[in-house]
Amino acid sequence: MKFLSLGLEKYGRFTDRTLTFDPQARLIVIHGANEAGKTTTLSAFADALFGFEVRSRFNFIHDYKTMRLSARIVRADGTELSFARLKRNKAPLVSPEDIKIELADDSLAPFLGGHDRRTFQEIFGLDQIRLRQGGHALLTGGGDLGEALLAAAPGLGRVASLRDALAKSAGEIFNPARRNSGNAFYVADDQWRQAREAIRAQELRVDEVNRLKELAEKAAAARAAAVAEASAREHASAQAQMRGHALKHIRQIDAQREAHAALGPLPDVPTGFLDAARAALSRAAAAREALARATQEEADAAQALAALPLDAPLLALEVDIRDGDEKRAAVAKELESLPKRRGEVAAARGGLDRIANALGLDGADAVIAGLPGSLLRTRADTLLGNLQAAYARAETLRGTQDKLAAHRRKITADAGAGGHAPDPAPLKQRLDALDGAEERERHLRTQGTRLAQDQQTLNERTRRLALGFADADDLACRPLPFLAAAEPALRRIRDEAEALRRLETNRAERGTELAQAQARLASLTAGRPAPTAQAIDAARHVRDTLWADLRPLATGARAAAPDDTQRADQLDQALVAADHLADERQIEATRLADLARTEREIAELSARAQSLDAEIARQAAQCEAATQDWASLWQASGLAAPATDAMLAALREADAIRQARDALLKAQADMEAQRAVILADRQQVERLRADLALPPLADGPIHMADARHAITGLDARFRAARDRARDLEAADGQARDLEAALAGLAQAQAGLAAEAQEIFPALALRVGASVEEGRMALDLWRQADTLIGTLKTAEDRVAGITRDEAGFTETIAALKQRAGLPAGGENPFTVAAELRRRLDAALQMRSKADLAQTGLDTRRATLARARQDLTQAGETLGAVLHTAGLADAEALPPLLGRLAEAHACADRMAQARAQLADLPGFSGEEAVRAAIAGADEETLVVQAAQAQDAKTSAEAALHTAIEQDTQAKAALLALDQRTGAAGAAQAAQDALLEVAGSMERFARDHAAARLLSVAIERYRERHHNPIVTRAATAFATLTGGAWSGIGVDYDNEPPRLAALREGRTFGIDTLSEGTADQLFLALRVAAIEDHAGRASPLPFIADDLFVTFDEARTAAGLTLLAELSAFTQVIVLTHHDHVASLAQTTLGPAAQVLRL
Repeated sequence: MKFLSLGLEKYGRFTDRTLTFDPQARLIVIHGANEAGKTTTLSAFADALFGFEVRSRFNFIHDYKTMRLSARIVRADGTELSFARLKRNKAPLVSPEDIKIELADDSLAPFLGGHDRRTFQEIFGLDQIRLRQGGHALLTGGGDLGEALLAAAPGLGRVASLRDALAKSAGEIFNPARRNSGNAFYVADDQWRQAREAIRAQELRVDEVNRLKELAEKAAAARAAAVAEASAREHASAQAQMRGHALKHIRQIDAQREAHAALGPLPDVPTGFLDAARAALSRAAAAREALARATQEEADAAQALAALPLDAPLLALEVDIRDGDEKRAAVAKELESLPKRRGEVAAARGGLDRIANALGLDGADAVIAGLPGSLLRTRADTLLGNLQAAYARAETLRGTQDKLAAHRRKITADAGAGGHAPDPAPLKQRLDALDGAEERERHLRTQGTRLAQDQQTLNERTRRLALGFADADDLACRPLPFLAAAEPALRRIRDEAEALRRLETNRAERGTELAQAQARLASLTAGRPAPTAQAIDAARHVRDTLWADLRPLATGARAAAPDDTQRADQLDQALVAADHLADERQIEATRLADLARTEREIAELSARAQSLDAEIARQAAQCEAATQDWASLWQASGLAAPATDAMLAALREADAIRQARDALLKAQADMEAQRAVILADRQQVERLRADLALPPLADGPIHMADARHAITGLDARFRAARDRARDLEAADGQARDLEAALAGLAQAQAGLAAEAQEIFPALALRVGASVEEGRMALDLWRQADTLIGTLKTAEDRVAGITRDEAGFTETIAALKQRAGLPAGGENPFTVAAELRRRLDAALQMRSKADLAQTGLDTRRATLARARQDLTQAGETLGAVLHTAGLADAEALPPLLGRLAEAHACADRMAQARAQLADLPGFSGEEAVRAAIAGADEETLVVQAAQAQDAKTSAEAALHTAIEQDTQAKAALLALDQRTGAAGAAQAAQDALLEVAGSMERFARDHAAARLLSVAIERYRERHHNPIVTRAATAFATLTGGAWSGIGVDYDNEPPRLAALREGRTFGIDTLSEGTADQLFLALRVAAIEDHAGRASPLPFIADDLFVTFDEARTAAGLTLLAELSAFTQVIVLTHHDHVASLAQTTLGPAAQVLRL
């Protein structure tokens, strides 16, 4: 499939732009500078074929609803399709002429050959980044043949990296060769082992549990007693401290009561009287001071206002004087510019005179009169541009005609020097038919040795079986049992033996339990007799008699007797004896119950033991039968085979040896058949070498490199001859096109000459004037148009300045007369300035008078308020005196001092009573006085200190008890935590599941990596001959012969690519980065050609591939891509001018260059 055109109608930065591609061009180069739209064009190819992306980034000018691409494509059979693509979900394909005509969604399917967007970009697209990555992969991979072919293969470039990622993932899970603490398997294994250790550590002992519980109970009781003691001591300490504080507060209350009585009798005044009286005194004093100050300020302000003079007549002309002053400044500025404006007038006329002289006219007035209109000047400018373009076009066409003639002569000369070149296609078909002959013969030479080694290995494996066989053939003749029968037989022997062992273990455990039960029975029957009920009643009677005698003494009913002490000892002994007899009676009842239970247990254990003995006998018989079945399997072989895993493993190895022997016999038969094929290959090779005039092989091995090289040379000559014929035909067509273009250009020039005869005279030009003369005249007329406008503007400004000066002089004279100034011939500008100075002085004086009047009004208002405040303050002070019962204000301050002291005594007394009420246990002031009556302060302090010491001791004992209780509880808590054996067992089970899961993941990733490695090797075996052969030629072309090609080094495992120079091989790692990029490009071109032979290709699109190529290798790369055009259309996009120029220079007309 090829693109014939690509329409960037509304896409990215483009609007209605169409790129048309020459279907005969061997290489199409699309060149665009930065931001010219190269990246946009690159994306447009994929979007046109496969649809817009959902979140397209090319909607920055045209929104999604208006985005549109169009294209015209053609298949190899000549079928064409024109379509337009819209960004919408339904019916995106439409007719390019009418969007109402919808095309079927699968209209492009016959042209795409089953490819989608991803395969199009990966197989038929290559940019600088992927080229550099491919070259880097060749260097880092050391030239591994399989990986190199996959890296260059269309669509398979990431297989090797996927294999490496899977191998790395498997290595991170489990590494059989080296234990690593970071591996998931070993982490889970360590967790399982730690859980098992935790299970053993969580076991508990009964004696330890009882001991810790007893300690915890004692610690809790001690803590409760300590809490009670601490609480009591704290209460006693608080009471002692309260009595000391109460004594201090009672004394403060009594002292304040005495101080209040010492103040004498005081008037009864309302609350807040003190503050109100003090405020009235202060207000009266402040009012008298404010009145004196306001009276003085009012007199000063009136005197200042009377001293200010005003000029009323001049102030009446304020507006006119201001206007005259503003006109003075404006007119003065205009007069300053008057010489400049007159100079502009003179300069404009001088310029017009020079233009008139250059055009051959009579002075500036002639230029003004003859100025052509703007429409005529526009026509003249267009005419001159067309004339210049026609001259340039004619020059270009003649130059192209000369180059084309030289190119045609070169093609003809090359064709004569090259001679006739026959089509090498039949020879290539014969060479392709022999593809793999070298490998087959090399494989045949090594296969015999390998088969002999395999035969020897099989014999050694047979002898290692230790079954008495001489070799593999002897083993094949012996009737060994089938593995499918031997495995169940051995498994049966193991199962039967394991069942017998379990029965015997169970029988031994039951025997141990029976012996333990019989020992308990003997112990229970050997006990002493239990006490009788009569003995217990007698002991109780003695106890009750003694207590009846001592009870009155205990209750205080009688006095103590001399023998009471002896009777008390006898009572203790009677209590102990009675309790002991009761305990022994209870113990005997328990013993009898245990005796009956033990006898039942012995009977049950005896019956179970007899049953197990019978089961053991039956199981022993089954074990013997299983052993006989195993022996019967080996009877036919004559071997005495023990029932062991080693024997089963030997049987498995014997089966593997038999299968390997069968495969070896088949391989030997295949080798003989292959030998006949190799003989036929040698005959075909000899005939091909004779046709190519190459020396015969004789007895040497098959080698096809020189034959391939010879056929490649023939193919190159044939392609060059075909290209020359095509180029010659194209040159003839271009020559005809040039002749037609020259004829059309001559006709257009005649029409332009007729138009010049009409326009040139109006521009003061002769009819036959040149384009340069016309441009010069047109520029002069443009200058004249500008100068005429400048002249008119300058003359208008000069007249205006003169009128403004006369009007200003008249205005100032009238104003001077109105202001009453004496008449005279002063300068009007000086008069206007003097009037403004006098006006400013009068205005300043009026401002001062206004401020003085405002100040006087303010002072008078302040004086009125001061008089009113003084009257109100006198009334307030009189009310205060009446309340205090005073007639004179002088007696008020002493009374206020005594009242303030009385209030202070009352406040301090209330504060002391409040502090007394806040004491713990307060029950009223009288009760407190009664409690501390007769006590002094020193005694209360001693009692408080003693109570505090007792409290401190109790708190220390409490802290010790709390610490012991906390430790006991912590020990019990740790004991509870140690009972988590079930949790540890669950952790062990989880860790075991993680071990199994990690091994499952390891097996999956490891197997996947191995399968990909096998796939890489199979791809190498299938494709390396044609691809490496073609890539060798392409690599030599790209490097300009610096490297003669590439080969395969089969001495390495796996085989590796090698670069060839002067008959020697070099490792890929010896290449520079740029050369490695070129090798990857050679492999990629060869792989695409190979792929194109098996599938319908799409256009190959390369984006800026030659960044690391020099000029010579860039030209070689363009030549190689042009060769690829024999298989598919090749389009190269580039930012660089030299790439486009090299394409035209190297390929001539075979390269089409489009510029964005």
